[in-house]
Amino acid sequence: MGYIQKNLMQSEKVIYEAKLHGIVFLWPCVVAVLALGLLFVSAFSWPVRLILLAAVWLVAFCWAVSIHGGKQYVLTTRRLIFKRGIIKRTSFELLLRKCEAIHIEQSIFGRMMGYGSVLVTTGEATTRYDYIKNPVAFSTSINQQIDNLKEVQ
Repeated sequence: MGYIQKNLMQSEKVIYEAKLHGIVFLWPCVVAVLALGLLFVSAFSWPVRLILLAAVWLVAFCWAVSIHGGKQYVLTTRRLIFKRGIIKRTSFELLLRKCEAIHIEQSIFGRMMGYGSVLVTTGEATTRYDYIKNPVAFSTSINQQIDNLKEVQ
């Protein structure tokens, strides 16, 4: 059972879990592919080349893990939950009844690739959810759930 499921309130359900877009792993992958060029550097012996390649791949892998960092963006029937961290956990919870505005930011490349940022604003703070896969669906789900809460009250 994950962190989110363990911390749901009574009768609270997960409505939508936003996923990070794969574009966040672009640069670590580029570094890993470029590291293959180390195999063709004749200044080093083969064992040294392989050790350097393994070291660069390890750095690229750690970079990718730190980017993802156990991030979860979850919309429930009552709140938005942002959790990050694998070893050290940080979570931020925003009650939906406090939400005032939702903004979507997408660059041209983000629109073509299907990712963007969703900004949720309350009177006091703005929470930014970056590199969300299909940000329009996430935003629509948030708005729908806010409307559902207003109907119940």
